[in-house]
Amino acid sequence: MKLSIRWLALPLACLTVMPIAGAAEAVTPAERDAIVATARDAAAKSLKLEAGRLHLVPEQLQRRADWVFLTTQMQDAAGKRFDYTGTDQAEAARHGGKSDLCAALLHREGSTWKLVELAVGPTDVAWENWAEKHKAPAELFK
Repeated sequence: MKLSIRWLALPLACLTVMPIAGAAEAVTPAERDAIVATARDAAAKSLKLEAGRLHLVPEQLQRRADWVFLTTQMQDAAGKRFDYTGTDQAEAARHGGKSDLCAALLHREGSTWKLVELAVGPTDVAWENWAEKHKAPAELFK
């Protein structure tokens, strides 16, 4: 009996697709884009900028059921490190009081990801109490 290599690779392919118990759940590319856009729009609004002037580059995206925790690096529209000049946070940034990090906690309601909490430019672990405060899974933040 002749077995195709394709059939021998099937169990291995299944293992790479199946989630591991306790592991973060998969996010589709469309969900990822919607989640990042929601965080970007909220971050831009908090900085009083047009959304097009701010680009978020995801570093970490953890999902547990209907919860997502996202950390990103903020960049300008040209892909360079975000500059707070022209925002009400420019003075704090000049004195080291702002980072180029953006963190967001989102919760899915139906098919829409809603922003629950946002930290723009934190210099500490702003999300330290988010699990308890919002009753979100603590595993998101590990």
